[in-house]
Amino acid sequence: MGSDFFTDAFAADMEQLRDPAWSDPTPEQTTKVRARVAGLAAELADQISTRAQGLPAHAPDNAHLVVREAGDWVLAHMRALREIRTAVEALADRDAAAAGIRGAGYPQMGDAWAITRQGARKKWPSAVSAMSKPPADQPLRTTIEAYGGTADLSWHATEGGWWWIGQGADGAPGDAGEDTTYDTREEAAAHAGAFLQQHATATTSKEG
Repeated sequence: MGSDFFTDAFAADMEQLRDPAWSDPTPEQTTKVRARVAGLAAELADQISTRAQGLPAHAPDNAHLVVREAGDWVLAHMRALREIRTAVEALADRDAAAAGIRGAGYPQMGDAWAITRQGARKKWPSAVSAMSKPPADQPLRTTIEAYGGTADLSWHATEGGWWWIGQGADGAPGDAGEDTTYDTREEAAAHAGAFLQQHATATTSKEG
C-alpha cells in the first residue's frame, strides 16, 4: 500500500460521506467493549475509593477484591462511571464538530447517537458549520402543486434537512415550523401535501 494508493480518486472519495457510515456492532464486539469499560471503571474506582486507599502496606495482594464487596467501594465505582460518562460526552462533542465540518448533517449525527435529528441539533447547536449538500444531488428547491395550492420544498444546508412553505387554495399560509426539518424531500412533500389537502376548497378538493 504505497503512494499509488493515495490517488486523487482516493482523496475525492474521502470527501464524500458514505451512507451508511457504519454497521451496527456485533454482539461479540458489544460484549468486548462493555468488558473493557467495566475494567476501566473498576480500575479508577480502586484508585479513588477511600477504603482502597486506606489498605495497609502489608495487606495481601487480593485485598482489593475483598474491598470491592463494600458498599462504599460500589459508590466509588459509580463515581468512576460518571467520570467515564463525562469523558464519553466530551468525545461525542468533539466528533460532532468534526463530522459537521466534513459535511455531516443533524440527521446523520442523530442516527449515530440514537436520537432524533432535532435532538442532535439541540445537543450540538453549532456542530453543522459546513453547508451540507442535499442527498443524491437533488435540487435545492422544488415546487409542488396540489388541491389548488402550492408549496415550495427547500433544502436547509445548515440544518441538514428539508423544509416546506406553502399556501392552500383557500389562501391560508403554512410552513413546516421554525424548528422543523425533514430527513427526506419525500417526507417534506407528504407534510406539505397534507396541508394543501386540508386547505383545499370544495372545487379543488375534487380536482386533487
